[in-house]
Amino acid sequence: MEQKRRAEQPKATSAATRVRRPRQRLRLPFDGRKQDWGDWAYTHRKGLVALLIAAVAFLATLLVMEFQLSGEPSYQEAMFVDTRTLEEILEEKERLEREIERKKAQDIEWERVRNMQSNDALVNEAVTDDRGTDVDKLNEQAEAVAERMAANRNAHNAGMAEVDAIGKGEKSDDKASEKKGSDSHYKGGVTVRYKFENPVRNKRDLVIPAYRCETGGQVEVSVVLNQGGEVISAKVTWGGDEEMRREALRAARASLFDINLNAPDRQTGTITYTFIPQ
Repeated sequence: MEQKRRAEQPKATSAATRVRRPRQRLRLPFDGRKQDWGDWAYTHRKGLVALLIAAVAFLATLLVMEFQLSGEPSYQEAMFVDTRTLEEILEEKERLEREIERKKAQDIEWERVRNMQSNDALVNEAVTDDRGTDVDKLNEQAEAVAERMAANRNAHNAGMAEVDAIGKGEKSDDKASEKKGSDSHYKGGVTVRYKFENPVRNKRDLVIPAYRCETGGQVEVSVVLNQGGEVISAKVTWGGDEEMRREALRAARASLFDINLNAPDRQTGTITYTFIPQ
């Protein structure tokens, strides 16, 4: 009995072994086909979701930073200066200054200054004489100046007489042309004021500009004299139009003043020309 049971036991073991052994997978014809994107995405869905969340967070951070930076003031834009506007302002300022000078020139009482010449430095000395200067000495200087002026006037008249004598022969030939052009010219007077100090210089031959315009104005010329009274340089400081400036410069360069060996080699002064309209 026992032998029979032992003989049957291995058969039961082999049957149990057959039941536990996995069944071999069948090979199908479509097992070797390629996997599509849908299957790949489904297989890696966890990694794709994590990557998408990280990208959204990164973009949100960038947007927040850009918004914060755009809210700050731009100092470069606040300090921007339009240079073209500044140039226009300067041009307008110069134009207004010229207009003011022209207006002042028009307001001058021309009749009161017609055919006058004055030495401003001597006028200033006369003012200081009232404060204690020796009057006798001043009178002597004035007499000396008057004598020099009379001598210069006589020399000038003699020179003008010679010029008139020379020009008489040409008058008859030029009479017709002068009559033809008389409508385009205006006869006007010019007054001259000059000022030289430390020491005071007086005129020896003060040239009067030839003025042929209808309007009036003033021109101040800065000149430099040598000890011989010659004008070695001249430039317009202010006033007048182009023709007035040109005539004033020509007259200033041709003028002569008294010789003074005590004067510096280069003495600066001013000559002011007042052009009077007719």
